Amino acid sequence: MKSKLQLGLLLVLAVTGCATPETRIRQNAALFASFPPDVQAQVRAGRIALGFSQPAVRLALGEPERVYHRFTSTNTPNEVWAYTSYDYRSDPQFATVLSPVSDPRVFGGISPNIVLLDVKQRTEYEALRVEFEGDKVKAIEALKH
Repeated sequence: MKSKLQLGLLLVLAVTGCATPETRIRQNAALFASFPPDVQAQVRAGRIALGFSQPAVRLALGEPERVYHRFTSTNTPNEVWAYTSYDYRSDPQFATVLSPVSDPRVFGGISPNIVLLDVKQRTEYEALRVEFEGDKVKAIEALKH
């Protein structure tokens, strides 16, 4: 189960496409050096774990696409960071195109034709949510594939 979560987190990182953990680490070398060795190893691999600080999550995964505030019975809001990913698929669709013809007397030299095109569709979805209590990761919710 743990390896599936780690694999999912790596997938989220790969799909989000912004900077890599190495790039973020280079840009924040002093911050990264302040983490314990086990946290450094996970951040370098683009993984997070319960108890991580917000800066450690930012270095591992980058900036979240959405931030929610979750209120519980204690009335203390927890921050929830959401990371999105995308599904891509192609759908066949009919379209009318105008084609040139050799005889200029036919519709002014053009002829309408119906063709089948492959239209690429992109669907966004939330793949990962990280809930913080204070500055520490309290819960990690990953979409099951």
